[in-house]
Amino acid sequence: MKAQLEQRLIELRKEYESGQKILKDIELKIAELENRKTGLSETLLRISGAIDLLEEVLGESSGVPGPETKANSGTIARNVKVPNVMVPNVVRQFLEKAEKTLEEAGLTTGEVVEQKDVLPVGIMAGEVIRQDPKPGTKLPAGSTVKLVVAVKGKFMPSLDKRSLCDSFSDRN
Repeated sequence: MKAQLEQRLIELRKEYESGQKILKDIELKIAELENRKTGLSETLLRISGAIDLLEEVLGESSGVPGPETKANSGTIARNVKVPNVMVPNVVRQFLEKAEKTLEEAGLTTGEVVEQKDVLPVGIMAGEVIRQDPKPGTKLPAGSTVKLVVAVKGKFMPSLDKRSLCDSFSDRN
């Protein structure tokens, strides 16, 4: 019986090591994809800006009012066309970094709501836990993004004294 248990322990250790290697590979691939996504988003933003600029230049130089111009009281008034930008993912970033990320994307921080509930696993106080609108949404440049930030609550939910989590509660 002991020999079987020792054999099973060896098998489980090998399986665990194999799983750890696979997990590390997946994490590296996810990081690579996130970098590619960020690069693509930045490129698309630059292309969008170039398109808007060229449309404006072509509309002015041709002497023919383009679709974004209209007559108003005998003068030609140009409607300002605001480019759309993609909302970046700021979840799990600290508030200050999230605000900077939004600003770099051409957006502004809207309402900031503090959530004082028990924090989700792996989230630290001060990190963004939700955003509205969701990442990947296209908005006009300058739009606001609502952020929900985790803050330490005063109490954890009532826990039974026999619970393993009771020692982490800050109640008296």
